[in-house]
Amino acid sequence: MALNDKLLTVATGVVLAVGGAAASLLLGDHGTQGYQPNLTVAANLSAPQVPTITDIRPTAMVPDAPVRMAAGVLPSKPEQPEADTGQMIFAAVEPAARRVPSAVRSDVITIAVQDGAPQLATPADFSDIVLTRSIANVPAPQVSGLTNGLSVTMTDFKDSIRIPQSPKVSCALDLRATPIFGARVKLKLKAPCHPNVTATIRHGGLQFKEKLDGAGQLELKVPVFAEYSRFDVELSDGTQSSVGAYIAGLSSLERVGISWKGANDTFLHAFQNGAGMGEAGHIWRLNPSDFAMSRMEGGGYLAQLGDTALSEPQLAQVYTLPLRMTAGQQIVSFAVETLRGETACGAMMKIQTARHQPNAKAGANKLSLRLPECGAKQTSLLLKNALKDMKVARK
Repeated sequence: MALNDKLLTVATGVVLAVGGAAASLLLGDHGTQGYQPNLTVAANLSAPQVPTITDIRPTAMVPDAPVRMAAGVLPSKPEQPEADTGQMIFAAVEPAARRVPSAVRSDVITIAVQDGAPQLATPADFSDIVLTRSIANVPAPQVSGLTNGLSVTMTDFKDSIRIPQSPKVSCALDLRATPIFGARVKLKLKAPCHPNVTATIRHGGLQFKEKLDGAGQLELKVPVFAEYSRFDVELSDGTQSSVGAYIAGLSSLERVGISWKGANDTFLHAFQNGAGMGEAGHIWRLNPSDFAMSRMEGGGYLAQLGDTALSEPQLAQVYTLPLRMTAGQQIVSFAVETLRGETACGAMMKIQTARHQPNAKAGANKLSLRLPECGAKQTSLLLKNALKDMKVARK
């Protein structure tokens, strides 16, 4: 054998011996236990996965351990470790989040994996999942037409639809007269369709105006002049209503009243038993007394009717004298006074009067007078003989 051939043979034997020793040291020698290494690694030939730095983690620090490279992989030049440090072995591990499609698992090769190591997790196999229904398989609603042949009546919904009905409001006037003590009535007016309107009230030859509130209501106490009393009410829009009431007790009193139209001040003065102007027995607007005081102390009282705040007011005043069951005589004299107004000066003024006496019919009358001229010194007009005196004698 030539010298070159001998050298080649010796070199080959050395390589094989060194390789066998390295393999024995790496895989371990378990003696007579019969343990044989069995390594398996799956790799995708068609699309090899190149591990990144995040996919690599140290598995062991083995000092002076030999390194075995997989067949067909060229080793890169390893860095030379320092004298007293060991070599770090890295193993490429597939990331847990990565899923390898089952279709490419057939192309595998076998490399060394230690027998008995925990099995690597494999991607879930969805081949056993059965699709029971898809949105694409849901039948679309069948609509034959939106308007063709559509016929709907309210009777089709009579059992399912309840349309709330607002209560109907009656616009008719509700006028009531309730008798109360003192030969008076409590007059109530309800006109819900006529809020804040003006009502003209007529009774016994007198008339006056009152204003309804925001709900179209009015309530007031009115002295009456007849046993069967009638009240006529007319609203500013022409709506009218009437009511009657039977009144007892008129035989125990006498009554006199006046009413007028206009903003100028007018007064009914009653001088009881010779009282002078401003004295205790002088009953008028500034000293009207009332029904209760009249019953306790005697004498008469004055009721004022009408709304003075209206732009064109109509007002009334009524004096009532109860007849006391005592001996003696009572005499009441009257006077009617009217003041000249700034716009009514020199104009004609009409005053309506009404009177009730026991066992006599109610009487009514009209007075006409001319107001003092504008600029004249006289500012008021006093009529002393416009109404007859009351003379009441009891035994």
